Amino acid sequence: MLWPIVVPFKIAFWSLTGFVAIVTLTAVVFKWRVGKAFLIAFVLAVVAFVPLCSGIMSIMDAKRFGVFSYDTYAEVKDFRIERYLPTTARDITLDKFAMGHRAKYTITETELRDYLDQLWLEADGPFAIPREELDDDDAATYDEFDYRFEGLNWPPLEKAFEFHSPVQSDGGGANYFFDPTSNTVYQHAGYW
Repeated sequence: MLWPIVVPFKIAFWSLTGFVAIVTLTAVVFKWRVGKAFLIAFVLAVVAFVPLCSGIMSIMDAKRFGVFSYDTYAEVKDFRIERYLPTTARDITLDKFAMGHRAKYTITETELRDYLDQLWLEADGPFAIPREELDDDDAATYDEFDYRFEGLNWPPLEKAFEFHSPVQSDGGGANYFFDPTSNTVYQHAGYW
């Protein structure tokens, strides 16, 4: 849940720790009052921590979140997405955000069904919802589709059927909307 702030936190923490150490060592070298120099540097570091961490996170988020395009699965290189994306997916468009992603890609019905069957076989741990209760292969409603993919300007699928990945106990999982006429999947995944 907090994974997007871990790296910015570490960068800000160690940068400011280095700042305090450099100021303190400089005070020793120039024979200034070490305690006062340390205290001033420490207070400045505490005050600067949140703005620095926020700035670093803004820079990182611009590179790691948003809409990206890939030709194949091998180009994605993000374990959070790879665990819900079929390896046979092609022409992939991803909308990445901190707690999930939305994807559009091309795949055959057989490839998708084989992938999902394998995903359910390999899944370990308790499921929040058993597969039998998820109503795979049901026709997707326009309202559900519109809600999940709002703002992406992707054309609605002509005749979409909904499939599901295993739903973990923390709520993580993916929904797949497959259109057999165009072999297109729109996918919505959430994870912690």
